[in-house]
Amino acid sequence: MIHLTLIIVDFLTGLLAAGAWALASAGGAIAAVLGGGFMGLSLFRRWRRK
Repeated sequence: MIHLTLIIVDFLTGLLAAGAWALASAGGAIAAVLGGGFMGLSLFRRWRRK
């Protein structure tokens, strides 16, 4: 019974860690896209002013 509990706890901990990692990497990708968009927009505005 103890072994089964440990396996379940280990599995849930692994899921939690994987979920946190996926969230962090997705957040990083979203931040990169937003940052690139803002940078492109500012460069486009500068280019239009010339």
